[in-house]
Amino acid sequence: MQVHRTNMFRIPILGTVLVTSLLAARPLGAADVTVREITQMLVNEQPGRIVTLAGRDLSFLDLSGLDFKGARLTGANLYAADLSQANLRNVDLSGALLDRARIIGADFSHANLSGAVMRLPHAASSATFSRVDAPRFAGADLSHARLVARLDGADFRGADMQGAQLHPYGDGTQNAAARRTSLIACDFSAAVLVGANLSNSLLTFAKFTNADLTGANLRGADLSKTNFFGATLAAADLTGADLDGANFHGANGLETVVGLDLARNVERALR
Repeated sequence: MQVHRTNMFRIPILGTVLVTSLLAARPLGAADVTVREITQMLVNEQPGRIVTLAGRDLSFLDLSGLDFKGARLTGANLYAADLSQANLRNVDLSGALLDRARIIGADFSHANLSGAVMRLPHAASSATFSRVDAPRFAGADLSHARLVARLDGADFRGADMQGAQLHPYGDGTQNAAARRTSLIACDFSAAVLVGANLSNSLLTFAKFTNADLTGANLRGADLSKTNFFGATLAAADLTGADLDGANFHGANGLETVVGLDLARNVERALR
């Protein structure tokens, strides 16, 4: 698959700054393998053997709808790749780069995404929330992964998210605030989020039933209408979080929560 690059010398001067910034934001280089080659590898996969694309550059490739059959993509560069509706179940994506990848309806269930980086991916086909579009991460290993994304309605049930970093990046400016991770109506039931950083994330209507949030950073997060039934919140930090309508019935470790007195709308939470 050929990638068509813009000739910067034909761009009006007024647009040069914008184009330069966009090019600087993406990794240099081009994919070192074609979609056809990847498809042939997967189709010709021998029983008992796993296709290996570890460390390969797959940036900008259209891999939508592809069944990766548990392939090994450790450290692969998937920058701006189209993974819409792709089957990535049990795939090893540890340390992979997925910045600006298109992941609408992608299935990452039980995939290994430990240490992976996924900043500003495209996970919705429109501005309107649709659970059909939402990617699936059920049972995935997202330990120490870096996510800054809009993943509303995504399935994280049983995922290992220990030490995951889901807080916005930047210097605290208004522009950085616009990059808040949005996890509205996501399902984190039975997920392990020990030491995870979800500060300033949008978690309205999220479900943390029986999840382990020991030591998690939820400072400034929007937790309105969030369900923590049966969750463990020992030493979690709720400083500045919005608890309007949050359900803490049956939650464990509330007596050790940090910053509960500094949270917003505490009186409107259900305990």
